[in-house]
Amino acid sequence: MQPIIWGTAGHIDHGKTALIEALTGTNTDRLQEEQERGVTIDIGFAFLNDDISFIDVPGHEKFIKNMVTGVATIDAALLVIAADDGVMPQTREHLAILDLLGVSAGVIALTKSDIADPDWLELVEETIREWATNTGFENATIVRTSAETGQGIDELREEILDISGKVPRRLDRKIPRLPVDRVFTVKGFGTVVTGSVLSGDFRNGVSCDVLPGRKTVKVRGIQSHGHDVESVGMSERAALNLGGVETEDIQRGDQITNEGFLSATETLYVNAKLLPDTEHVLGQNQRVRIHLGTTEILGRCSILSANVIHPGETGFVKLRLEETAVVGYQDRFILRFYSPMETIGGGKVLYSSRFPNQNKKQVLEHLENLQSPEIREASLAFLQIAHPDFLSLDALSKAMFYGKDLLRNPVKKLVDEGLLAEFLLDGQTKYGTTSGIENLRDRAVEIVAAYQKNHPMEPGIKRSQLEQNLDIPGQTFQTIIRLLIEDGELVEEGPLLRTPDFEIRLSDSDANLKKDIEEKIRADGMQPPSLGDLAEHFSLEEKRLRQFLKILIYEKSIERLPDDLYFHKSAKANLKNHLQTFFAEDETLSVGEFKDIIGGSRKYAIPLLEYSDQQGWTMRDGEVRRKYNL
Repeated sequence: MQPIIWGTAGHIDHGKTALIEALTGTNTDRLQEEQERGVTIDIGFAFLNDDISFIDVPGHEKFIKNMVTGVATIDAALLVIAADDGVMPQTREHLAILDLLGVSAGVIALTKSDIADPDWLELVEETIREWATNTGFENATIVRTSAETGQGIDELREEILDISGKVPRRLDRKIPRLPVDRVFTVKGFGTVVTGSVLSGDFRNGVSCDVLPGRKTVKVRGIQSHGHDVESVGMSERAALNLGGVETEDIQRGDQITNEGFLSATETLYVNAKLLPDTEHVLGQNQRVRIHLGTTEILGRCSILSANVIHPGETGFVKLRLEETAVVGYQDRFILRFYSPMETIGGGKVLYSSRFPNQNKKQVLEHLENLQSPEIREASLAFLQIAHPDFLSLDALSKAMFYGKDLLRNPVKKLVDEGLLAEFLLDGQTKYGTTSGIENLRDRAVEIVAAYQKNHPMEPGIKRSQLEQNLDIPGQTFQTIIRLLIEDGELVEEGPLLRTPDFEIRLSDSDANLKKDIEEKIRADGMQPPSLGDLAEHFSLEEKRLRQFLKILIYEKSIERLPDDLYFHKSAKANLKNHLQTFFAEDETLSVGEFKDIIGGSRKYAIPLLEYSDQQGWTMRDGEVRRKYNL
């Protein structure tokens, strides 16, 4: 049999704790106050056998917080109803909580059956059947029991064993996770925490994170059902002896998981459902109590799908928490009214962070997509949210809290179907949505085309300017541009990008002016003019002059030297010839010797020598140049 955790539910004084003791021999009221008052205050624990655990919860309305803590991690429920009372207020609230948490497997124990006559028992059972209609327990078996006389205990035990073997197993996300429900110190061992393992397994000697503080600890010992074990897995109760942390640094509600997984947040996006019989509505900025796993947090609501959610309705809600919470995708939660404290609904967590630069319409679309329980659809939804970032399988695993082995095949299918694209970036395979990539490609080409239209004399847009205008992560930008160049949608020439059909179009007068500028630069030869020289010579504003110079550089007629000098291609050939002639007879070239070669001053000699170094013709050696690759 697979391990399974059962929880009790039911009104105060209906005999939950006595029934568990009759089944297991364990009195789960461990606190002195509980034993003195005969009232369960906190959760207690017992074991039916090596595979079946019980979490006993309080039935008093004042301790609903502890009740939710107990049932938040269970697989099946033992709903306890006293024969002399029947269905009571906390019976109703507890069943509503079980429904909201998705707990539908279980059995109904009709306790104190020894003090009621058969006709009354028939009437109570009929009432229970009618009341449980349209809940997860409408077809649950009702077993008449008495912890006092032992009536029905064996029958109930057999029913529990039978159900335990049939309960559909939750999907194991393959990542260790344990919400802490108790913390204490054991002399000689140190800090011990207990909880139910929600996924993955914990092993002796491994390091884990304790959240929300993200303290790194080491598992030094494990017990389950009172026995020392080497590992403990999903749906098992566990006591972990932790090294590297003090007892006062951990509390109920903290969670233990693999290093780097999960994170603390103060913003949740959820799909919330209100109970049909609640007297309250969920309105904008309403303060509520939010029960997440083994913790309770106060928060306020922002209704996204409407202005208000009425009883029986569902809607998307942004919850702004008053303190940090640790949650995962698809975690269930309970909503209680702030005052009076009544359960009003619950639902599932769809996203546990802020949506990056998304408007309300986009957020609602993402939330709609995140509702799917299928890993394939959820993976696509998370990658759509991450756009324009690309995610590796590791990053997607951490975002979704699903093990990589669970994601590998669904992601591969999405690639095969053309919904995702994969790229090898920085030694990792990363994924992005094809729709998002196509959108970025279209935007990039549109920006380039618009620039060309507005700057007809410019040979192209600077790559850096396009990246700034697109405003996307650098890795994504480089990938998009590479794809566009490979597919011929953009042409790259040096630092510039243009569309393949773009041509610089000049008026006749501008064409003649460009020709004159080139001729001036050619004629100056080894004494290349500066931007200022050319502006003065042609009586042009520098901004307009630069346009012509960019075109000449684009056409490879001229080059720009250090100190903003402009050098004609014919002079470049002459410079190379001069250097070859000189180094045929000499090994070193000084600045003075070079000034004699070009017939110019130091103003031109230094930039031309630096240019020669850049070309790889010469190499500086102290105050002289030596032949390098000439």
